[in-house]
Amino acid sequence: MSPNSNPLIPRIGDESVVASSWERFLQDRPLPGAGVRNVVLDSWRRSRSEAVDPSIGSAPTADGDKINQLRARSRDLYEAAKPVLETLREILRESGTLIMLSDPSGTILDLNGESRARDAGEQINLAPGGCWSEELIGTNAIGTTIATHQAVQIYASEHYCIDVKHWTCAAAPILDPLGKNLLGVVDVSGVKETFHGHTLGLVISAAKQIEGILAQRDAEMHGRLLEHAMAGFSRYGNDCLVLFDQRGRIVKTSGSMQQAREMYGVRLPFEVGGQVPALDFAIHPTERLRLTPPWLRPEWLHPVRSRDGDLGTLLVIPIGTAQRQRSSSQAVADKATDDAFDEIIGTSQAIATAKARARRIAPLDLPVLLLGETGAGKEIFARAIHKASGKPDGPFIAVNCGALTRELLASELFGYSEGAFTGARRGGLPGKFEQADHGTLFLDEIGEMPLDMQPHLLRVLQDGIVVRLGDTRERKVAVRIIAATNRDLKADAEAGRFREDLFHRLCVVSLNLPPLRDRPADTEAIIGRLNQRLAQKYGCPPKSLAPDVLHHLLRYRWPGNIRELQNVFEAMFALSDGDYIDGSLLPPHIAANAIDAALPPDEIRPAMTAGRLAEMERSAINAAVASAHGNLSMAARTLGISRSTLYVKLAAMRT
Repeated sequence: MSPNSNPLIPRIGDESVVASSWERFLQDRPLPGAGVRNVVLDSWRRSRSEAVDPSIGSAPTADGDKINQLRARSRDLYEAAKPVLETLREILRESGTLIMLSDPSGTILDLNGESRARDAGEQINLAPGGCWSEELIGTNAIGTTIATHQAVQIYASEHYCIDVKHWTCAAAPILDPLGKNLLGVVDVSGVKETFHGHTLGLVISAAKQIEGILAQRDAEMHGRLLEHAMAGFSRYGNDCLVLFDQRGRIVKTSGSMQQAREMYGVRLPFEVGGQVPALDFAIHPTERLRLTPPWLRPEWLHPVRSRDGDLGTLLVIPIGTAQRQRSSSQAVADKATDDAFDEIIGTSQAIATAKARARRIAPLDLPVLLLGETGAGKEIFARAIHKASGKPDGPFIAVNCGALTRELLASELFGYSEGAFTGARRGGLPGKFEQADHGTLFLDEIGEMPLDMQPHLLRVLQDGIVVRLGDTRERKVAVRIIAATNRDLKADAEAGRFREDLFHRLCVVSLNLPPLRDRPADTEAIIGRLNQRLAQKYGCPPKSLAPDVLHHLLRYRWPGNIRELQNVFEAMFALSDGDYIDGSLLPPHIAANAIDAALPPDEIRPAMTAGRLAEMERSAINAAVASAHGNLSMAARTLGISRSTLYVKLAAMRT
């Protein structure tokens, strides 16, 4: 097969051959020797590899909020393109075509054209918000331009999806003048009868004009940026410096990049024009936080400002004398941040990633949702985030939303006035929100909060106003919320078990904590730290562990995570005689787990299950209830059984 050598302009006379070839392509049959251009055939192959359904009737579409977000993100492009597309519209006024601008993902940001053409386009979502990437709607000018970064014209049967085959379109890429990254696409589309070969030249010319406008704006902006950043380059002359513009693109570098890599693990596209999305002002702060690489420390970032606002960011990676000359207050702040996370033990990749994200989250005054299994250390992380925040001296108040009745939880959170209920304290009592004012309120087990209480919590989060039970006076509070749960709150919100608006209010930033079984390399270090702490608590030297005890503790999967490990180890430590912990102190379910794991399945005899299963079950239940501090709902989830089943088993154990 020798397809056409990728001519720029489709040939109308080849339409029947292309249509036949498309049918043979879908049937995976050999194609005729000519008729299908290389650019089209390559696109068909990509479409098939992405499992695009050729019978799709229209492109997917983004909702209004998403379109507004994308327009805001592409604001510079949108403004530069507007006069160019207006001129193009005048040229094509009588052609019956649509003139479009899309973002780099293929989502249409703007569209102009006569109403009849617009009505036809809306039938296939060729309209603002329509998503025209190849992986969603197959071969089309916008999607194929994005895939190739080349201008292309697609005619009729060359499209991959059936309902788009009565259209023709021409598109050209708009490239970043500095870094040559794709910024967007200019497209002209119409029904196939509007096809004309000159349309491709028009869109290429329009794209080049937009690139020229952007290049001129960049040059002016970078000139002002460099002017205001010169003082920083002089002040930190012995360090590694990288200057970024408003879009997170590198404008200038100075200093030893190799040292920055070796000392801090810095990974940057150090060439001018390379982009770091975490420093792109057009991206929402929450998304920028998610995109921030682990090595990038907040204290290294220095905004470059003029009277008109922020111009860019100077990244100062301390290497030389400037590192030693930092102010003592900054050094103290750095130390406080480091110390804040010392209580979180472990060096595994899983925990290092969680700690790195927590460090980035800590200085931000945003609500945080900690996600993880029971006993994974959510409160330890919450306290560390508070300690490393901008208000480490403020109060840290913790409330377990799953351990209190509805009435008690309401009074605990919001407080009450005198006479609010029988037994209310004279003068009333401030709630946890008031107690946490100018500090942090940690809401543990937030997923257990009664549904009818959630609107009251939502109001406090939205307005920062608390009204005590039985009172009418409004009290203003400034509290950072850190919530925690072991539930899938998103699924609960979708199922109506948790308010969706409250979920989005709490989950501005989330942090997933790994279970202990996903970081087994840290278990021994945690045991060592527990040994030191318990020695101080009981006023004795740390104790030695028999090799088999340590072996069993390291092999066990710890369904109750660090909390279960802590409870088990403290029990063994307290019950041991002298300074040695031997195998007799191992809980039966941990010893049995290790023995069973060592035996082939066909050698585990019924005798091992008959007499010891009941004892193992009793030990597992006791350990789960102890780890949950008496919270039976939590204990049941740890054991993987329903709460009613747990009640039955507890009753049987007492008889």
